[in-house]
Amino acid sequence: MNSFVSCMRPPSMLMAALLLCAGSAAAGPWDPARAEALAGWSWAAPMVFDLPGAYLQVRRFRAPMAPADAARRLTRAGESRFDRLQFSGAVLSLSGLHEGRHWLAQLRPADDGGGSTVGLLSSLGPGPRREAGFDPAALAPPGARPVLRASSRMAGGAGSLASYLCPGPYPRVAAAVLRALRDWRWRPVAPADEAFGPAAGRALSAAGEWTQPDGARLTVHLHPRADAVALTFWHRTKESS
Repeated sequence: MNSFVSCMRPPSMLMAALLLCAGSAAAGPWDPARAEALAGWSWAAPMVFDLPGAYLQVRRFRAPMAPADAARRLTRAGESRFDRLQFSGAVLSLSGLHEGRHWLAQLRPADDGGGSTVGLLSSLGPGPRREAGFDPAALAPPGARPVLRASSRMAGGAGSLASYLCPGPYPRVAAAVLRALRDWRWRPVAPADEAFGPAAGRALSAAGEWTQPDGARLTVHLHPRADAVALTFWHRTKESS
């Protein structure tokens, strides 16, 4: 089943030496959109996610050939990145490990027919944490337990998501978050009818949209549970255009 995968190994140590001597471009990250073996393929912009202790990149593509032929081309272009082939219905999957990163490609026939292929290429590996200057722990109440933290970089800017489980009743947790937001100089994003001040008799809530002078935006969600409050922060360095 995977006979064509096993034959796509680097031919010799001499070839590896030639690649090392070819310059810095050869030593850089592999970019499938620049691979000669994949000429004529269409690639979407990569989506990059910084997870705790890991770095994930996902990219969609379209190839003007059947999935089996596209898999052969991708295996050749990826050198030793793919060494396993699997089928699940109409979906063909390639996977493998290369220099500490796990690679996965999923290919299937395009819905519009024509013998073309659509697919998804992803790579996952360890990577340094990239902080954007926002520390959600500084806004969480004492005793809050971290549940989830992830960040991403898109064309519209960098963003991060953090969730906590906070013990105590909703009013106490909400008041603590509100004090922290004010201490860190976050300002509420007022609706149009409150541009000149909060509506009379309406108390300021921690939940909602907040901003800072540098354009950073923060969305705060609070959801009461039986004996705790689920707190979520969504931070963006700038608004998507």
